[in-house]
Amino acid sequence: MRSKIIPPDAEIVRTYDALREFEDAFFNAEFYFLLVVGRPGLSKSWEFEERCLPRKGRDGTEFSVAHYIKGNITPIEAYKLAYQHRNKLLIFDDGERFWADSCGRYLIRDLTECKPRKTANWRTANKDLEREGIPKSFLTSSRVCLIMNRFAFGDALEYDAIVDRAQFIYFDPTPLEIHKNTALWFWDQEIFDFVGEHLHIIDPDKLSSRTYVKAYERKPKGDWQEFLARRYFSQSGEQWVYALESDPTLHSVDERVAEFIRQTNLGRSTYFNLKKSLKVDGQLCPHAPPQFTLTGRPPEAPNLEAEAKAAAEEERRRAEQDRITEQEEQEYQDLDDKYFEDDGDDDDADE
Repeated sequence: MRSKIIPPDAEIVRTYDALREFEDAFFNAEFYFLLVVGRPGLSKSWEFEERCLPRKGRDGTEFSVAHYIKGNITPIEAYKLAYQHRNKLLIFDDGERFWADSCGRYLIRDLTECKPRKTANWRTANKDLEREGIPKSFLTSSRVCLIMNRFAFGDALEYDAIVDRAQFIYFDPTPLEIHKNTALWFWDQEIFDFVGEHLHIIDPDKLSSRTYVKAYERKPKGDWQEFLARRYFSQSGEQWVYALESDPTLHSVDERVAEFIRQTNLGRSTYFNLKKSLKVDGQLCPHAPPQFTLTGRPPEAPNLEAEAKAAAEEERRRAEQDRITEQEEQEYQDLDDKYFEDDGDDDDADE
């Protein structure tokens, strides 16, 4: 099986329930800094994002205790958002560009200090901050969560400084865990059951929440089963031994060995050597496909024409607003030139 690059300092989390416990602790302000790493497609950030949506208080006003920051933002953009949402919980998701920059890493180190109040600093001159009235230093009580697909953070000293202050977890759910979590939102029972029946031969390092959606996209083409088999089924000899020993449709050793040879072009003795190794490691166990009844609804088909018209109208309104703003600025500039352009000459005349 493919080896995972698991950060040596991380606590390994195998279930979605355990991940939610860390999530709950963060939203209860029990952690100053939570660092979540895991491969793409595991839905590890979905619930974080959902809990950042505005809620209504008893008086009907909307509020949010957290701000979710997604994507490839620059360090200066992150600084502005940290200032605008100071004292809130801050979740940075997939911001590799942010922490790849030294200014971004300085900002993260400021924001993740393990104390109730900390000072965030911008260490260079910046015209955007001056124009928007944002100070180069501010106090905040924000607590921070970073969600990453892989953890690469500066040099060794910077890495150690971040890890030392973090609750650091590596999310690595089993295929069954991914399957159970998908049952909470997926809609196609046929695809879901097919994956469930073949969990024992699916490569555990490839299965993700997106697997089900991609199979659904292939349904009109009629090759979704072939797609799943080609893309996600086991490849190595060790994986095939595990899969075949767990396959409830194969009732004898000879059937399993014959299928092993057909799938891998490896020999009978290799099968038994790999089987012995897996037994020693305690990795062989009976397989029972999990049964779930789905209640999710498929997404609505997009109305491309309507969406294109709406985007064009939004662009027209934005251009009109920019034109009005530019016109107003020009009028102010003309008034300023008219009434104040001779100030210097008047001073000279007075002298």
